[in-house]
Amino acid sequence: MTTPLHRRFGIALLLGLAAIGLPSSLLAADLPVLRIYNWEAYLDPGLAAEFGRRHGVRVQETYFQSDTERDRRLADSKGKGFDLVIVDVGQVAVYRDRGWLAPIGESRVPGLANMHSRWRGGDAEATATHAFPYGWGMLGIGYRADLVRKVPDSWQYLFRPDAATCGKVQVSGNARELVAAALKAGGDSANSTDPAAYQRAERLLHAQKPCVAVYRTTAFGADAPLVTGRASAAMIYGADLVRLRELDPDIHFAMPREGGILFADYVVVLASSAQRPLAYAFLQFLSEPANAARQSLFMKTATPNVGGQALLAPAIRNDEAIYPRAGDLAAAERIQRTTPAIQSMINQIFAKTVPRN
Repeated sequence: MTTPLHRRFGIALLLGLAAIGLPSSLLAADLPVLRIYNWEAYLDPGLAAEFGRRHGVRVQETYFQSDTERDRRLADSKGKGFDLVIVDVGQVAVYRDRGWLAPIGESRVPGLANMHSRWRGGDAEATATHAFPYGWGMLGIGYRADLVRKVPDSWQYLFRPDAATCGKVQVSGNARELVAAALKAGGDSANSTDPAAYQRAERLLHAQKPCVAVYRTTAFGADAPLVTGRASAAMIYGADLVRLRELDPDIHFAMPREGGILFADYVVVLASSAQRPLAYAFLQFLSEPANAARQSLFMKTATPNVGGQALLAPAIRNDEAIYPRAGDLAAAERIQRTTPAIQSMINQIFAKTVPRN
């Protein structure tokens, strides 16, 4: 998730995850370390511990707060410093073209055969050759059923809210996502290259501004705007909504009729990794259906692993906040890599719309 789930918590650095559950006698300085650059709370610590026990390795995670932070750090280090990195689908080709990635295929990770073809990509795509499908989901609309007058079934509900909702709207604090939603609300593609479409999106964002309570990508806890009632409708990842729904059963998920925004996250192996065999072994471990199902339950995202999905309870497989209906999935768009000129336009619109913290 651009930022789906898979998108998330404040920045933290975990220097001591180090093979949870291993005897202290094994925590020697020369024990192999598998270094993962990830979102916080985006890897089941129990799975990391089990892998550590199987392979006699320390799993060490470092966390980033945003895609931008991750990309900047890797650019500064020229793609060095970690063995595995979690990235969104749009960055796989970028990283590959910069020479940062080692190839991944079924000869190295046979468990890739367990993945649904939708998430592997075509033969010419970077996701087919240099990435391991990790999780996927949808950006749609979350709402408080006890605070709204009707189910918000359109992006227009957020951009042209009724009087009861105006002042209680939460939208993404991510420029690409926010502008993509505005484009779709205006009847355009989330990946439009038409300058006129961006002018329409900017007008929508400007008109919406007095109705926005908060520009915030993710909030999970009891202070989340949907939980406190500060927001009655919000742009939200389905996986994030599932967490909030546990705090308040009046929180529901709706798919805009114009189509949601699809995210897919992948794990990549850095070409500079000194632990490539361990990195491939870790991906093979994650590809085991039971582990894929366990990881999906932990992240609350959909798994791309066909066998893993089959192991999930029907209530989870039928939860539309996690697994959208086939028609909704077909209508959704992934945010694609765009040109520098379009990205500059997006950044300018965002800067003029969203207050600086």
